[in-house]
Parts: sequence; C-alpha cells; structure tokens
Amino acid sequence: MTEYLWDGEMDCGWEELEEKVKDTAARFQDEMLEIVQYSPYEKTRELINKESMSRFVDIARVMSEDLQMGYYYECEDIENKNSNAYKLTIWILLGSLTESALQMFLAFYINDYENSKWQQWEEIKADEIKSPIMDAINNLVEKESISAAQGRTLKEAIKSKIKEHTVEHPVQKIMLDEIIKYYTAMDLMDKTELDYLKEIQSNRNGIHSFENRTIGTWADLQYCVRFWCYLLEWILNRLPGVPDYS
Repeated sequence: MTEYLWDGEMDCGWEELEEKVKDTAARFQDEMLEIVQYSPYEKTRELINKESMSRFVDIARVMSEDLQMGYYYECEDIENKNSNAYKLTIWILLGSLTESALQMFLAFYINDYENSKWQQWEEIKADEIKSPIMDAINNLVEKESISAAQGRTLKEAIKSKIKEHTVEHPVQKIMLDEIIKYYTAMDLMDKTELDYLKEIQSNRNGIHSFENRTIGTWADLQYCVRFWCYLLEWILNRLPGVPDYS
C-alpha cells in the first residue's frame, strides 16, 4: 500500500474514525466534483455529479453516526459472539459505499473501462450460435426428452447468458463482487487491498440473513472502515490534476 496514506495499522479510535469518515467523504466529494468538470467524457460527467456525490456523502454520514456507538457495542461484545443487526447495518452501509467508490473510479476512466470489453465475448455471432441451440431444444421437446416448460426455461437461460456476454455491463450497475474481479483482472490493486475489498463484500452479504453466516468482528469492521477512508484517498491520488490555465 502507499505508505503516506495508510500502512495497514489503525491510527484512530471509534470517535476519531467517525470524524475521519465524514471528513474524508466531504473531501472526496469536493475534489471529485472539481476534477470531473474537466473530463472529456460526457458519460463521466453525467454519472459523477452533485446529486450522485450528495447521495454518497449522505450514506457516509449515516455510517459515521452509527460508528458513534461502536466503542460501547465492542465493549459489550468482548468475545465477538454478538452478530447483532447494528453491526450488520454498518457492514451493509460500508459495502454500498465501497461499491459506489469503485464504480466512480471506473466511471472517471469510462473510456478505458468500455474498451476493456469486460466479460464480453468478442468476435462472436450471437444469432448464428443461438439458432441451432434453440432448434436442438425444440427437437428435445418434440421427442419428449424434456417438457415444453423445461424447453422454455432452457431457452430463456441461454438468451440471458448470451446477452450477459455480448452487451456492455454499465459501470453504475456492476455489483461489488464483479467489480473486485475486474480490479483483480486489470491488476489495479495489490493483494492486501483486494483482500480488504473481499472482506467488506463478504460481510456485506450478511444481509442475506436466512443463510447462516459469520459476521466479521468489531475490530474487523473498524479496520475495514479505515480502509474505506484509504480507498477514497487511493482514488483521488489516481485522478488527473486540475488543469493550470494561469
């Protein structure tokens, strides 16, 4: 990691972390809005605007307010056995903010993202592939090897999969797990940074409460929130500077 930002060691407590989240989010908003004005890409300016940045900061503010009680809940849960809804709420907010920040970075470099053709099958003639597959399914239905309903289900699944790999994935709609795969494939972050992203993604999925899950400890949460502050600084340090017209 970049030493002058964060070396992986915690440098603040819960109350300081609360302030760091608000301050870092506010600075991130201000600098992003200033720099994006000079982007040559209209789509970037459409995605990164006052409204989207305001929503981002509002969610960060809610998370910072929840962090106020982190110290007391951690003290009540010394053995880290309490996977309560309060802790899960912060993980969910953190996951959303992490996803948004990573999307914004890709949106800023939208031309590079689109040119990467992420998860798209290139030089493929979808119609030529789809027709014989559909015919094969129809033959199976006629032979009663599968039912008509099963045939329709198979056709829809094939159409969906072909569409998934032939249509561009809009940067504002890709989910956190897919974004992490993209950052890994493009070698944009080092292993430690990717591990933190995966930890946030895994704990954020605790929202699926019906399935038994182990939620990260209070210390894990604290470290990952601090990493998120680092992530915003990581992004800002990789954006072009504001042109000097003086």
